[in-house]
Amino acid sequence: MFTAVSLVGRVTKDVELQTSTGGIKYVLFGLAVNKGYGEQQHPNFYQCSLFGEAAERIVKAKVKKGSLLNVIGDLDVTDYENQNTGQITTTLKVRVYDWDYIPVGKKNTDGGADAAPSEAESDNGFSSVEDCGQDGLPFN
Repeated sequence: MFTAVSLVGRVTKDVELQTSTGGIKYVLFGLAVNKGYGEQQHPNFYQCSLFGEAAERIVKAKVKKGSLLNVIGDLDVTDYENQNTGQITTTLKVRVYDWDYIPVGKKNTDGGADAAPSEAESDNGFSSVEDCGQDGLPFN
C-alpha cells in the first residue's frame, strides 16, 4: 500500500542527473512546501526522487533551485535515530511519478521554463472572443 500525494513547492537546489552502479539514471532533489498562514507559516521539506526517463525529462526541462513545481508521487515517512545525538528524526520522502511546472510571474528573459505562458500560449480550455462564430458562440 502507498500514500499518494500532490505537493506544490520550490526546489531547494539545482537538479543533476546521476547514474546508479546498476546503470539506472536518477535525480534526487529537495522540495520545500509552505504550510500554515501568516506568523504560523513554515516549510516542510521533502526528499524527492525520480528514475529513468522521468529523471532525464526533469533535467532537460532545466529545473533548478527555486523552480515552483507540482509533484505527484508516493509518500514514505521514515524515522531514524541520529547516532551522535540519539535523537529520532523524521524524513519525508517522495518517489515522484509525475511533475509539472507551476507558471508564476513574468516571462524570464533567458527563456527559462519557470516563466508563465503568454496569453497566446496558454491553453486553459476557454475560447477567446475572436474565436466566436457569427452567432457569438465559441463553437460551431
